[in-house]
Amino acid sequence: MRRLWGAGFVVAVLGIAGCGSKFDLPTEHAGQVLVPSDKSYAMQQTWRSLDNVRDLLITQGAGSQLFILKNWGGTGSPATARGDVQLYPFGTPVPVNAPQYFTPPRGLFSPVALAWAQNQLYVLDEGDTCMAKYDQARGTCAAYAQRDDSLRFTDIIRDYSATWRVRVYPSKGGDTVSTMTTFTDTTFAKVTGIAADDQGNVYVSGIAAVLDTSQNDARIRERVFKSRIIRYSPGPRYPGVVPADIYMPGANWHRDTTWRATNGTGASFINDPAKMTWTTLDGGALFVADRGNNAAKLIATSVPRVGYVKVDGSETPDGTSFHAPEGVAVDRQGYLYVVDRLNKRVLRYDQFGTYIQDVNVENNADRLPLQDPIAIGVDDSLAYVVDKGRDQVIRFKRRP
Repeated sequence: MRRLWGAGFVVAVLGIAGCGSKFDLPTEHAGQVLVPSDKSYAMQQTWRSLDNVRDLLITQGAGSQLFILKNWGGTGSPATARGDVQLYPFGTPVPVNAPQYFTPPRGLFSPVALAWAQNQLYVLDEGDTCMAKYDQARGTCAAYAQRDDSLRFTDIIRDYSATWRVRVYPSKGGDTVSTMTTFTDTTFAKVTGIAADDQGNVYVSGIAAVLDTSQNDARIRERVFKSRIIRYSPGPRYPGVVPADIYMPGANWHRDTTWRATNGTGASFINDPAKMTWTTLDGGALFVADRGNNAAKLIATSVPRVGYVKVDGSETPDGTSFHAPEGVAVDRQGYLYVVDRLNKRVLRYDQFGTYIQDVNVENNADRLPLQDPIAIGVDDSLAYVVDKGRDQVIRFKRRP
């Protein structure tokens, strides 16, 4: 679709800033194999038997690194890990086990998404909502059938260690960063995506429980569930004043109320957002898989309520609309990538929303098409696609 502009804003097309070291990308040579020079994507590798892969991240810039997140589910207390994150070389599906490079992050309960900024790794841990709200007296995690004012709260979190949270790790993994280890926000009922920017802010997408005021009577407020992307900043909201936010217990973070994305269908609004990533394009923006609206959107973070780009599949040669897009990525040149999950395809656009090409033009090494793609990581000509349906990661490379 066409570029969507906010009045008075100038496009500043910048590369994605990123940090990282130790693992440079391997030199890519075709060897003696003749390949067409049409800039199409070739399937280079199929990494098999990667059970329970949920997300994949390639850090941008010099010394790029490849992280793969797995969530194998199961049962157990919050002290029992249900997933992990590992560092992989770019050319082989064997994780790097050398501790001088990376130690798998500790303390993960149920990880689902990754982000990277300022040489730190951010992991979104969705927790276990039922375990967090489990009422020993009633033997259930379900809310009361009706409100009981004598109890004041009828649907509360009783175990904060089991609820969702953002966990922050240094570039080498291991323990969480000591001063800014973790935070949660109990207004979120479900979390789906995470992003981080160069200013130290973290963005979380999901479904939040909010109080909706009646248009007919302002005294009437109803608790409803709505899509949200909320921005969080480290430290207290006001200098020298420690925030007393009952929704963020024990956190050395606060909600940045100057920016958020809310329910709607417009270019800067979302409905059931999935994965997302932050980019320096346009002075700072989130690229979001807007699952409920069957679109992907580039939403400004430098100013509120401005959407720069909205793509929905109508730009493709056959005009097939997106169907539940799940994953997104942005490379250093500003190209946008969308994992159109239920249509089983991965698409590449320029920073203005112009369709460029399909990425998955070739099948995997078993000559099978994507079955259930959910995530993508990119760096220049490389694209790694997570196919959850086959427990695989497919590596594609763009021809010269």
